[in-house]
Amino acid sequence: MALFYRGAGIGTYWHANDPRLSGFTPRSPGMQASTDRLMRHIGNGTTTSPYVSLTRSYGVALGYALLGKMKPTKSHPAYVWEIELTDPLPGNCQLLDPVQEIAKALPPPLHSPSYQHDGPQTFLLGLIDPGQQHLLLEPRPGPPESGSSLAAPTLSAELETLVRALRDAELLAVGAIPAACVRYCYEVY
Repeated sequence: MALFYRGAGIGTYWHANDPRLSGFTPRSPGMQASTDRLMRHIGNGTTTSPYVSLTRSYGVALGYALLGKMKPTKSHPAYVWEIELTDPLPGNCQLLDPVQEIAKALPPPLHSPSYQHDGPQTFLLGLIDPGQQHLLLEPRPGPPESGSSLAAPTLSAELETLVRALRDAELLAVGAIPAACVRYCYEVY
């Protein structure tokens, strides 16, 4: 048995629709799962996908629950859903670890372009902390003889997906998560 969480901010689909009644289903359940769609789902926040995002971290789910269209209050709370999954997984449900899926698809180290960034050590903080996004745009440093570059560092879709998946302790469900797996609803405000 493993516990997972999903935040539902006010105004979101899973705030208005109780998964204890219907289970969690992806927005596009018939769409073919692929590495490219996985990267768009995590890196761009594309919800038209065959995936349902889950996290191992209650704190991450809480953060997402508090990001709804309105600030939650005691009389109108946001939710964190607790999901319990067992081995074998129920029905047609499959769990993917996006870090493993991306790692399998990465090119060899000498391939150009690389998934690696070419910015300073603080570059990844711009992906990790939404309040630090300006770090993604700071000019990339180079050796003195190369001249000064005013270009922003390179950010690949693979790196962005890896960092965000690790930041959010994210796993992706492909297929439906039955209502019986949704164990609890925490009201948050």
